[in-house]
Amino acid sequence: MPFYRNILKQAWCLTWRNKYLWWFGIFAALLGNGGEFEILFNNTGANPSQAMFPAWQGVASTGVFSWQTLANVGDLFARDTLNIILVLLTCLIVLAVFLFLVWLVVVSQAAIVNNSAAIIKQKGPALREGFNAGILNFWPVLGLNVLVRVIIYALLVAISLPAIYFSANFSAKVFYFVALIIMVVAAIVLSFIAKYAIAYVVINKSRVGRAISQSWRLFKENWLISFEMAVILFIINLLVGLGIVLAILTLAVPFLFLSLIFFYAFAAVGSWLVALLAFACFIAVIVSTGAALAVFQIASWTGLFMELDKKGGTAKLVRVINNMVKA
Repeated sequence: MPFYRNILKQAWCLTWRNKYLWWFGIFAALLGNGGEFEILFNNTGANPSQAMFPAWQGVASTGVFSWQTLANVGDLFARDTLNIILVLLTCLIVLAVFLFLVWLVVVSQAAIVNNSAAIIKQKGPALREGFNAGILNFWPVLGLNVLVRVIIYALLVAISLPAIYFSANFSAKVFYFVALIIMVVAAIVLSFIAKYAIAYVVINKSRVGRAISQSWRLFKENWLISFEMAVILFIINLLVGLGIVLAILTLAVPFLFLSLIFFYAFAAVGSWLVALLAFACFIAVIVSTGAALAVFQIASWTGLFMELDKKGGTAKLVRVINNMVKA
């Protein structure tokens, strides 16, 4: 598959030779390798009434949103105002940290797209240039990410409500699972459109509305290539995940022996020091690999976008079929 091989090789060289992008990758990785697919996987199950927003249902089942809870909070506020104010301040600080983290994630995503495109064009951008591009494109990129997730949740609600209200009806369950399959395909298509739209916004400076229409056109013309690239990157994700597990298991063996030696030499304190060192090493492996993988994936999609937008491409399946016909 020379078409994909060239793009993936280019993305790997870009990732390895420009390790400053890994700083962006640390935060971009928080989007998750599955992205919007994680929403689907977290919300599917045998019982549709439990499949829709399980985390929300778990919190709601505690009764935290009941009138009695609100009355208790009001009574506590009247009796212990200082502690309530401290709790509210803590919540505001947590919210501020969360919003700042969201800002970093979106800026990092846009920065990787911008610098990957510039490196492919052999312009050699710096860390500051990527950061500035991320800030400049923050709102469009955030809007596209949010829009995709809102649409997916809306579709999930639309297909789940009939199954919830008619859960005893066999036809409703059949409808739910058929609709869920259709929704999985729709979510994958939306993820492709979002990736291409972000590239149009960051690289081609398109407005959001125009970027969406352009990305839809690009996807329609290259839908099979998009699916093939997604499958390849999914396999790479699985292999990298397996590699991380094997690396941690390999590192665990010498740390285990070192822990035993320190335990007999310096008692429990020594073994705890080794354990902390091992934990730090494991975290370093996971974070660095996750950051590099995030950069590699975004660079791969950016390279694919630039190739398709410039001169198009031919899917591997189409090439195989054409070769079989010619033979």
